[in-house]
Amino acid sequence: MSGDVYAWESSHWAVIFHSCGCCNPLVRAAAYEKWCRLVERREESTRRRRRERLARDPIRLGPARKAVLLRSGGHCENPACAGQPADVTDRGEPILEVDHIVEITRDGPDHPSQMIALCPNCHAVKTRGRSRDALRKTFLEVALERHRQMNRSLDG
Repeated sequence: MSGDVYAWESSHWAVIFHSCGCCNPLVRAAAYEKWCRLVERREESTRRRRRERLARDPIRLGPARKAVLLRSGGHCENPACAGQPADVTDRGEPILEVDHIVEITRDGPDHPSQMIALCPNCHAVKTRGRSRDALRKTFLEVALERHRQMNRSLDG
């Protein structure tokens, strides 16, 4: 099952929690305790240490992100959103994440017509959910239509 949680057990990956919730609570509690003990043994040796990495992140255009947030009016642009957080950031802005519908790392365009403002839950579903492929198609239609509406409002 794709929502299962796995753990490395000696020489193989073992399911420690099924997404369907069928696992015995005692099994889950034992696995949790095991992971906490492992963290406690290793945490002191990793505290304040940093890993050096060389990253080759794509260049993103700040004005594209700002345009999408402006277009959204501070609301999640997923038409099926079950409700975004009512809270705001320290700067008083809505808690929204601007997403490239086709990932920029996979040559998706960095243009507002191909980007969408999503609440954290909708962004997680679009990124990791089982319905992400269907959502991508819907989000492309929504972003393009809202982009056109914004441009039409300038025309008259």
